[in-house]
Amino acid sequence: MLIYNLFRHKDEVDLYCAVPEDRPVPEFLTADDWEYARALDIRTLFDADTPANRSAKDGDFFLFHRRPQAVG
Repeated sequence: MLIYNLFRHKDEVDLYCAVPEDRPVPEFLTADDWEYARALDIRTLFDADTPANRSAKDGDFFLFHRRPQAVG
């Protein structure tokens, strides 16, 4: 599993930062601007062989926007 702590920006609710659970939280993730959302296996967000998933395995954190859900 690739467990990450997920943080959501308070003003831009579709902006997220994912941080591996075994790495320190970046300094820019302050309580003024960000809130903890939950812990999750990052592979549930991305297909196994996407650039985002590959970079998640190697990086300290990554930022992403959640796409709006399709209506219909």
